[in-house]
Amino acid sequence: MRQLPPEFFRTPYAFYERLRAEGPVHQIQLRTGVRAWLIVDYDAAREALRNPTIRKDPHTDAGAGARRESAGNSGVGAVNARLSHHVLNMDPPQHPRLRKLVTPAFAPARIEALTPRITAITDELLDGLAKADGPVDLMAEFAFPLPITVICEMLGVPIADRAQFKEWSAVVSDITLADPVQMRSATDAIVAYFEELLARRRAEGPGADLLSDLLTASDADDRLTDDEIISMAFLILIAGHETTVNLIGNTMLTLLADPAKYAELRQDLDGVPALVEEMLRFEGPVNMATLRYTTVPTVIGETEVPAGELVLVALGSANHDEKHFTAPEIFDADRNPNGHIAFGHGIHFCLGAGLARLEARIAISRLLDRYPDLRLAVGADDILWRESVLFRGVQDLPVEVTKAPALR
Repeated sequence: MRQLPPEFFRTPYAFYERLRAEGPVHQIQLRTGVRAWLIVDYDAAREALRNPTIRKDPHTDAGAGARRESAGNSGVGAVNARLSHHVLNMDPPQHPRLRKLVTPAFAPARIEALTPRITAITDELLDGLAKADGPVDLMAEFAFPLPITVICEMLGVPIADRAQFKEWSAVVSDITLADPVQMRSATDAIVAYFEELLARRRAEGPGADLLSDLLTASDADDRLTDDEIISMAFLILIAGHETTVNLIGNTMLTLLADPAKYAELRQDLDGVPALVEEMLRFEGPVNMATLRYTTVPTVIGETEVPAGELVLVALGSANHDEKHFTAPEIFDADRNPNGHIAFGHGIHFCLGAGLARLEARIAISRLLDRYPDLRLAVGADDILWRESVLFRGVQDLPVEVTKAPALR
């Protein structure tokens, strides 16, 4: 059974390349004891993500058994059960029901309408960079606060509580690695927080926020239960925050590590959308899709995975599959076509993909426009990557701000 090598968190792609050369599916054991079947091939990944016998729902006997058997010393089994009733954990027929109820909140027109506010938040944060004395951590001062502010405003979370949300997010962002005690404490606190917030919404009446939308969402006589509302709010907080943080950070590290590319892109900001798409493929914010399990013996590629086994789909590996992408190890902002699966595939394709793309485009465009001489304060090889199996992102990103910005 394979183990993740020590260098995996810094650079997983050489490991993935070796595995792909041997076959599309491999048994692995994470350092916490979690055992799973890892899918590394692009075609096999797409097949697994849409295979109806590979499911997500932890409430079934098979789902609970798979997680119990493979939980090891991780936080997999320590998540408050009330946070598991969201679309990412549901299979048909429950999944289409939940997705139908929550999809209007992420309609393209509604996301696009956030552009002025996201731009304003971005510029406020960029104003602050110029006031720093010495190197600035672009993650702490920009990449982290931007999406957490956007998500909290969308949910209607008071400004004073956003620091607490960031702490909870840091604990629960990767259940395969989290400490069970910390995981349970954080998820219990999240449930209690949203229970109180829901009670306040009911007492005061719905507001112009996403939590109110979830509270009033209906289809004929169907409404979301409180557990479904709390679970969806939890999912939006974690997925909506973590994905965009990593996307912004990974993009800026890639650009700043190549000053010529940074300077070139500044001359044509219309190229930012294509650059964001290539970054999603090249150094995407989600390394592996969330846990799934087999309900029956399932053939993936040429490998039969027994029933009741955990499955991890390596999106980062699939997006570097040389059988599908020409020179996948090269960052090519002009790559076309670019059929990456950074946001998943099939019925669980990320609901918030449009929001993540919009935030990243605005963040990168405004940063490039206002700070033409931004540069790394340390060598690119000195940047530390987060030790996360599911997410792919850096811990910090120290930069030198050498020229005061001026709004155009």
